[in-house]
Amino acid sequence: MRRTPAKVNLYLVVGEVRPEDGRHLIQTVFYPHWGIWDDVSVERGSAGGGLSLELMGRSIPGGGSVEENLACRGVLSYCRHFGLEPDYHVRLFKRIPVGGGLGGGSSDAAAALLEINDLEHLATPQELHGIAASLGADVPFFLNPVMSVGTGIGDILTPVEKPPALHLLGIYPGFASPVAWAYANWKRPAGMTPPAWPLDANTDWTTALWNDLGFAVAEKYPGIQEALQALREMGAKNAIVSGSGSSVFGIFETEEEYLAAKTVLAKDWELF
Repeated sequence: MRRTPAKVNLYLVVGEVRPEDGRHLIQTVFYPHWGIWDDVSVERGSAGGGLSLELMGRSIPGGGSVEENLACRGVLSYCRHFGLEPDYHVRLFKRIPVGGGLGGGSSDAAAALLEINDLEHLATPQELHGIAASLGADVPFFLNPVMSVGTGIGDILTPVEKPPALHLLGIYPGFASPVAWAYANWKRPAGMTPPAWPLDANTDWTTALWNDLGFAVAEKYPGIQEALQALREMGAKNAIVSGSGSSVFGIFETEEEYLAAKTVLAKDWELF
């Protein structure tokens, strides 16, 4: 069983649309968050038995069918690439919320690719990256989930040499936020601009958080506004939406402030 984390975007600026596929170019900083994770394993099944899924933990809309589950789609993509029969059993223990902007499905897909490659030893790192990118823009990040700068559509990755240790506390407000809506409706408040790119190597993340997608999403969902306010009232130096939402997170200056906020907020919110 492979443990695979959630992610947050410490910085996300939306750029122009790529003409060949209509996807937005972005500049982002991926940060792995091990405060919440999924567990994924891939085992060989019986010959001719096909691909099967055993789902545990958090429920998935639609029941987590093999056709829709991203971990299973990762296995199927690997099999197609190398001409294998998809006779495998996927076990998934789901903790990361679905539609929470935390990359849970992408994390599962990457873990499944690593798991099946541990069994078959067919893919080079470059081939795994290519298969991962075909599944989703942030799937390649989870093949090696270390703090990274992401450009292109998020699939061109440069690890950060000295990642900071952040006192990061997240809230999942209990509902999903569609990715497509966030990209179709993103906007910046008048007079506000993101920190200049590229970011300085000594960036202070307690003040430099930014997410172009977060403003419209927070405006649409009052629950997101309430979660952001809860973090700020507990002393978060800064708080933003994670990815396309619905989850939010804040950064605290000290461990003591982080722990105090966690104790209080856990009474009313699902934290990560």
